[in-house]
Amino acid sequence: MIKDAYIPDLNSLQMLGELNYRRIARILRSKEAEAEWHFLIHSIGGQESRLSLVLTQESQYTSQFKLTFGQQKRTDLLFDHGVNMTVRLYHDVKIAEITDGHRQYQGAYPYPNDAMLHKDEKMRLNQQLADLLELCLKHGYRLNQDDLVAFA
Repeated sequence: MIKDAYIPDLNSLQMLGELNYRRIARILRSKEAEAEWHFLIHSIGGQESRLSLVLTQESQYTSQFKLTFGQQKRTDLLFDHGVNMTVRLYHDVKIAEITDGHRQYQGAYPYPNDAMLHKDEKMRLNQQLADLLELCLKHGYRLNQDDLVAFA
């Protein structure tokens, strides 16, 4: 029996990109002229995380950000537990998507593959972005310059 090939749901992927663009616009609201945005997020159990967006490139129709997310306090874990991703905003179509900085992810990958990417890697990464942005919007607050110095 041959398994059906994975076919990406382009409507869902585009809708997710549009919603992520709106989420980022809400996060940056009234502070669009800045080049860095930092947020402290209070989670269940008293854990504090930090989400940062740093503008790395900007043109008339696109902006590119480096997003980092991790625990606010340093831990002695033996592995990297933070999230780093590059997010590109397309202002003309109002869509945000994950890139790795120099290439875009494909809509589908064969499985198995050498890079061990999921067959729906692009959808999963953009959903992770949506989850992080929602967490920031619901439980985070913006750190100003004085807060940044105090936490450094």
